[in-house]
Amino acid sequence: MKISSIVDITGGKLVNSPAISFITQAHTNLKKVSDGDLFISSNINDINDAIKKGAFGIIFDFELEISQIDNEIAWIKVDNIDLAITKLLRFKLANLQLKSFQVDFIAYEFINVLANNNKNIYFLDQPSSSLELLQNIEENEILVSANHSFLEKIYPKSKPLEIENSEFKNLLIHSIFETSFLFQDEYFYKIRVPYIYLNHLLTVKKIFGLETIEFGKLKNLSFMQPIFINKQNQIVDYGRSNRFILTCEHEEMSKIEIDFIKIIFKYGKMDSFDCFEKTENEIFLSIVTTNAHCIYLINTTNKNIIDILKKNETMEQTLF
Repeated sequence: MKISSIVDITGGKLVNSPAISFITQAHTNLKKVSDGDLFISSNINDINDAIKKGAFGIIFDFELEISQIDNEIAWIKVDNIDLAITKLLRFKLANLQLKSFQVDFIAYEFINVLANNNKNIYFLDQPSSSLELLQNIEENEILVSANHSFLEKIYPKSKPLEIENSEFKNLLIHSIFETSFLFQDEYFYKIRVPYIYLNHLLTVKKIFGLETIEFGKLKNLSFMQPIFINKQNQIVDYGRSNRFILTCEHEEMSKIEIDFIKIIFKYGKMDSFDCFEKTENEIFLSIVTTNAHCIYLINTTNKNIIDILKKNETMEQTLF
């Protein structure tokens, strides 16, 4: 791509008169940079390393003395790095016919876990990583993102993924997080999906052509995955205790899940706590001071809670 075109697309300013006039690829990952590439960064140390690797052009967003730069290559100053990358991506995708879906967090998780081997699906989050992912995208491939505004900016023809109301039979809700049902002559037995998210699962199965579902992958979902703990607040194997912790990063989702738990979990007590701006000790204290069977923690993740539990278990073992 010509340097002049990059300046026009990004709305940036060419601050010098370079000896080169074009670049081959654009990168935000220093490791990917090679001879002839454009490097986009706010980090002067990374920029210097990119030049040593043979970068022909730099997009940057900070003040820089002209006398300090290598005038052989192109230096393009922009007001906002993310916006510049977004504009480059929009230009790159403009003439491609793609399938592009704006999805909610639940659908994104199902697609990412169950269809992650599909090389034609690109999971997009933010500009920097997306630029690297989309280097070699081709016609009729698929974009998926829960960041709706970003996806719409880079590919305006994106559409929301509509969650269909599926007709399933012989529904058995075994627990908060396990369900059995019959759908289109296929029997799903005790799969690790809460009843409230079955329509998401079946919509993803249909839209993304998942003829069979690898049920073992469902344990990799980040939502409604219980952490079972014993009376000593130690993590135990799945189903080996009547006490468990559920986490949720999204407040809107937490309201739906808490209402669902209250309906299904009538044989035990549930307590919920918001972990926003709480220290690890405060979160741990919330867990150890409740006598609830189901401890629902908002604004945190399973990984964070597992780390807290293991850290406190290690401390107790050290003390005794």
